[in-house]
Amino acid sequence: MLFQPPPPTTTSAPNPVFIRLLSGPLHEFEKYSRQEQSKWLIDIAHDICDPSAMRGSLSVWNGVAQWRPVVNTDPLTASVYLYVVPVGVIVGLSKFSARIGKSVTTVTGDGSTTADRVKGRDEMCWASRIMYPLINSYICPKRMGDHLARAIYQSFSSAPPPSLTIHDERFGISLSATLDKYFNIYELGLRSVAGSVGLFYECHNFRVDIPGHAHTMYGQLMLPTAAPLIHGHSTGPPHPELPNNPPPGLLRWHYLQCVLKKFGHDEYKSLPNISYSELPLPMDGDSDDDGTDSEADWPSAALDRGRAAQANMIKADEHLHSVANWVATV
Repeated sequence: MLFQPPPPTTTSAPNPVFIRLLSGPLHEFEKYSRQEQSKWLIDIAHDICDPSAMRGSLSVWNGVAQWRPVVNTDPLTASVYLYVVPVGVIVGLSKFSARIGKSVTTVTGDGSTTADRVKGRDEMCWASRIMYPLINSYICPKRMGDHLARAIYQSFSSAPPPSLTIHDERFGISLSATLDKYFNIYELGLRSVAGSVGLFYECHNFRVDIPGHAHTMYGQLMLPTAAPLIHGHSTGPPHPELPNNPPPGLLRWHYLQCVLKKFGHDEYKSLPNISYSELPLPMDGDSDDDGTDSEADWPSAALDRGRAAQANMIKADEHLHSVANWVATV
């Protein structure tokens, strides 16, 4: 016997049957769904509720007495939508990132090494194609640490490599200073879209629109302007053939954070333990105001160094295995 969800509640009070996840005016949702229509909302519902397996389905209340299944090509409507998973399936809701502060990379340490690798891989800004200056934008906040970064990789992409850390170049993309600022506070997201030439990304602007102004690749400018707009701009990795580009799943996670920041319902955001824990501590690679590198100013130094040493050992072992396999085939 199939489970029949009850009608949606008509009050603003919490309901024990439903958890309100997203809310907002229809025209705002249409701004981001664009040509994808209901597929956009279905994908977001999967990413909130079941990003790995995507076992649920989306229904919409028809306003009379039943829930109607939603398909990708349906236009969005000003209605109540419901995500339902099969009977017996238990899922955990995706957490949202409050992005506490921003780590500032120094000229030494893991952060600097990561920035050099990311900039060397990309050679230009992902969105504007500006070549200098470039900033390494972390897809996941560096202060999340390795454990949470690996958990996100597992949920939104695939099983993480054994040596994966938050400082791996797959967690970074090169952006201009202006776009980096937006990206880091979840006001610029890259939405993966399937096109005739394969997968590409659309830049979506989540900043508040200001009358008479436009959010462009070069910052906020007065209208009219010939500068390229952020929203709807097609982009992708400068060198898509490289194996160390971020997997689409990581950028999918970052895009979800943009959506949750703009549309996340207070009922969802107030759930216990629903936000990621970020370390409010200086970390390896952060700037140091007094120019020192003492363990007093860097509380996690011993753990960071041990973790880095272990990662280097694993990488060296993987390299030896690959050399041995190559020699065996010669």
